[in-house]
Amino acid sequence: VREWVADEPAFARSRGLHEQDGKVGDYSAAAIERRLARLERDRAALAAIDAAALSPDEALDRALLLQQIDLKLFNGRDLEEWRRRPQFYGELFGVNHYLDRAYAPLPERARRLLEHEKAALAQVPRVLENLASPLPKPVVEVAAKIFRGYAEYLRGDVVKLLKGVGDAAFQADLEKTNAALADAAERLAEHLAKVELPKGDASHVLGEARYRKLLLAQEGLSIPLAEFKRMGEEDLAANKAAYQELARKVKPTRPKAEQLLAEATRVMEASRRFVVDREIVSLPSDERAIVKETPPYMRWNSAFLDAPGPFERKGLEAFYYITKPDPSWPKKEQEEYVMPRGTLLSTTVHEVYPGHFVQGLWLNGAPTEAQRMFESYSFVEGWAHYAEQMMIEQGFGKEDPQSRLGQLADALLRNCRVVVSLGVHAEGMGLDEAERRFVDDCAQDRATAREQALRATFDPGYFAYTLGKLQILKLREEAKAALGAAFSLRRFHDALLAHGSPPLPLIRERVLAELGAPEEKQP
Repeated sequence: VREWVADEPAFARSRGLHEQDGKVGDYSAAAIERRLARLERDRAALAAIDAAALSPDEALDRALLLQQIDLKLFNGRDLEEWRRRPQFYGELFGVNHYLDRAYAPLPERARRLLEHEKAALAQVPRVLENLASPLPKPVVEVAAKIFRGYAEYLRGDVVKLLKGVGDAAFQADLEKTNAALADAAERLAEHLAKVELPKGDASHVLGEARYRKLLLAQEGLSIPLAEFKRMGEEDLAANKAAYQELARKVKPTRPKAEQLLAEATRVMEASRRFVVDREIVSLPSDERAIVKETPPYMRWNSAFLDAPGPFERKGLEAFYYITKPDPSWPKKEQEEYVMPRGTLLSTTVHEVYPGHFVQGLWLNGAPTEAQRMFESYSFVEGWAHYAEQMMIEQGFGKEDPQSRLGQLADALLRNCRVVVSLGVHAEGMGLDEAERRFVDDCAQDRATAREQALRATFDPGYFAYTLGKLQILKLREEAKAALGAAFSLRRFHDALLAHGSPPLPLIRERVLAELGAPEEKQP
């Protein structure tokens, strides 16, 4: 774990560890190869340990570390992301962690940011040295936009947020260094758009063998692809039928832009009361999320949770950010940007209660460092997506049929990610067909459909939302069958969240075993 922190400063910062602040990774080809070779040695050493001789937590840590190493090796060896995906180098330009959370006084964070930018400038030449042309065309298309976004962020928000910090000498140094890094991001975007994009190819496609390996490395899942496809298509068909039937009867309404923060706060507090009153899941602490309008430099999403990492010691507030429409937009565009009420409810459940915020409270109390440090895509997003459906099943929002409509709309989006990911990478599906599926089967507008189809090319694991949800639902049914009348939703959810956020296959048997034990009596 300590080696991971030293090798990946950006990952460490995201988990709330700041000893690597001001540093970036070494992106020379030799350093990357050394890291991959060390991971292979570490994997062999871990695999040689007899899991049967370990305590339950030690055995889980071993399995979790093996899974994380396998995923790193898949990305480094099989995908060669450092040679094929420009986004791999985003850490160099991503300085937002120094600004988003007040884990230290602003002058100290500003000094670390400047150190980071100087270290990043030394590594920028490695990007084009490492990338192997031709690159995957759709991946390049997205990457060019991302690096332009970094340039805009550095020139705009970073300058505004750090204006006046430090003395004149510091400001001059920061201005020069920050401008140089922004220029480097812009030049990289230009190179990708003008040189790499015209000769880009279809090498983003994984193929069946690598797709199966992705499922195993990312999620610990060994499953025939035909069965994986059937799982996704069946859930899609059920949700599509329910959505279409309800959509014929229910007309979505939206809050006014000026009411959006108040409405989000109302829904968040209502969902918390529902979780407590219905004993949905235990809340490990009295900490509350705070609804705030999204700062200008973070307005890339309509609503999201910004929570501290599990090792953070200061700046512990969790913010549920709501993005209001830009008042300079035409009135109709402003009105359409505001989420429908059902979507706002579903999003609030997903992000806060009992979704990611509650998940984070439990993660802070996970019993080992490894269980707090590492997490699975399907568990993190699967839990929050499962929460959307589970809360509706339990009656939350039942007074307004828009609640169910919003939940189904979100489910359809995640359903299409499964079938499109598999289609693009293992079945020869083109991006035009992928876009059509999002529109025709999953009720998405054209712009969203295109964005989601492109995402499949560089984030093939985005099937994780639906996969995790379905795995949790299956485990819940197993627990009900095993416990009978002794089953309770709170006990099940508490047992599920008690071990961090590993791939579900790693904790399935342990959760069932712990549920079978007598419930501990409260003092």
